Amino acid sequence: MTSDSYGSTRPVRIVVVGEKGTWKSSLIMAAVTDHYHHDPNIPPLLPYTNLPSEKCSEDVPTILIDTSSKPEDKGDVIREVMEADAIVFTFAMDRQETLDSLSEYWLPLFRQLEVRVPIVVAGHRVIKEEHNPVSIEEIATPIRQQCQEIEICIEWSAPRLSDAQMVFVQAQVAAMYPIGPVYDQVTNSLKPCCVAALKRMFEIYARDNDYIINDDGLNDLNVHCFGIPLMHSQSRALIEYVQELCQEGVQENGLTIDGFLVLITTKLIKDGKLKTLWTMLRAFGYNKDLRLVDEMIPYSSFKRMPDQSVELTDEAIGYLRRAYHRFDNLGPQMMESLFETAPGNPWNEAPYKDAAEVTTNGVLSLEAFLSLWSLMTLLDPARSLEYFIYICHPEDPSSAVRVTRSRELDRKEKNSERNVVQCFVFGPKNAGKSALLSGFIGRPYDDDNRNGLGEERYGVKMVGNSNVTGDTKKTLVMKEIPYQEDGLSLSDESLASCDVAVFVYDSSDESSWKRAIDMLGEVATISEDAGFEFPCLMVAAKMDLDSFPMAIQESTKIIATQDIGIEAPIPISSKLGNFDDLFCKILTVAQNPHLCIPETESKQKRSLKLINSWIPDCLVKCLCISS
Repeated sequence: MTSDSYGSTRPVRIVVVGEKGTWKSSLIMAAVTDHYHHDPNIPPLLPYTNLPSEKCSEDVPTILIDTSSKPEDKGDVIREVMEADAIVFTFAMDRQETLDSLSEYWLPLFRQLEVRVPIVVAGHRVIKEEHNPVSIEEIATPIRQQCQEIEICIEWSAPRLSDAQMVFVQAQVAAMYPIGPVYDQVTNSLKPCCVAALKRMFEIYARDNDYIINDDGLNDLNVHCFGIPLMHSQSRALIEYVQELCQEGVQENGLTIDGFLVLITTKLIKDGKLKTLWTMLRAFGYNKDLRLVDEMIPYSSFKRMPDQSVELTDEAIGYLRRAYHRFDNLGPQMMESLFETAPGNPWNEAPYKDAAEVTTNGVLSLEAFLSLWSLMTLLDPARSLEYFIYICHPEDPSSAVRVTRSRELDRKEKNSERNVVQCFVFGPKNAGKSALLSGFIGRPYDDDNRNGLGEERYGVKMVGNSNVTGDTKKTLVMKEIPYQEDGLSLSDESLASCDVAVFVYDSSDESSWKRAIDMLGEVATISEDAGFEFPCLMVAAKMDLDSFPMAIQESTKIIATQDIGIEAPIPISSKLGNFDDLFCKILTVAQNPHLCIPETESKQKRSLKLINSWIPDCLVKCLCISS
């Protein structure tokens, strides 16, 4: 459909649904042939039918799709409505139950299927003349108040064949220029996503003039959307028109954002000029859901292999810094204000929600803001670029990201130049993984653990290590891998995205130590077989539980003497906030990706899992008691 694609003119699909005996097929035939056909004279289900071009309101092919009312054909009906650009719902005006089915059956079905397309309600009046007949609006108003998807209600009957054509003309117009995504007809106000889109286009033409769009800005906007200059008298007339309606909408002989929104609402929506509004929206790259179309996202700029990652460029970070500083004095409302030109705050849901450190006032610092953006770029570069365009409006968004060198080449070169390091956090149940992530991003320690939730969790923060990065900080992403009783479920591709892995164990629990060692061996073997090896570290958590330093030294000696290629366990206490420079050490091994790679059985002719059997029983007991 035109509204789905940037410049696309694929056919508009209009699907006709309704109860048996509501004249679905007759409506299609009447619109296409200019002749009325009584039900017995036409097939029970029409094949796909093209609406003649002379009967279309736009020069776009339109296909009319009849549907069956038989329960056994429900699957076919669902398939059709899932691909619909608009739906025509038919009912008989002398049979209230056929209208009731819209709210009782069809609307719940559409919502369950997440079908969000315009609906045209077509009521067939059987009796040609009736004293004081009830209008379709009176009949349909109650249900229309429940369903904002309904664009229009139309009555038709056999003597008025033009009405049948108008049903599909209105459906075609609604499909191409829907009111639903842009305007709430119940509250009589612009919808939030439409406001965001309009604010973005306003900012682009007003930001160089103290966020006032003057005559020149209106002219440039008109040229961008319609390719036609706006005469000075025309722009003046628009500004004066807004001033009469909303005095605060005009400042310094130009429109404020409030004035611009008033202009759009009154001149385009309330005057029924939806085509003009949608022409503007599509000129700025929006689809029918008021999101940027795929063609606006430079996918080629982040095409990569599994062991490569995507990072923000210095140019993009500069854009983001400037965007942040525009709102950094707004307190808790900062994020809402910052994303006011986007469909919403992308970080209000997992995996970004609660992934970064916030101030005591609940505000993201600049570093936390940039960290979250780096996380989104790492995990979902397409979405990151989409939102980058929303708030920064760059000329060339492809310059906002870069693809890193492959991790395999990093190992060969014995150096990594990544600015964003991803660390996988493994560990058995109750090892302290969640507490580690919480401590990393400055969350208070909580004795209640998150075990059993079975979810991935992220923490992200900018970390400095003068020995590795000098004065420059790198972004460290900590990814908690959920514990599973039946073993790890790791794909080759997921392991390819890991720069460093840490294996956390409860230093007061012998079984936790053994399981962590098993996990280390399992992960090391899988990654080696997949060709995606990475440095690993052991982390001895819960050191606040009366652990004995000598026992830790002995366990360290065991790992070293078996020559498995990794460093001694790093002791931490999340409860006490003591992390022993763990995060700096993670950066250090990430910078030297050829080091701390475990020696697996294929390398040493023995399995890491045998390590536990080499630990003397007396020492194991000492470890358990001491730590």
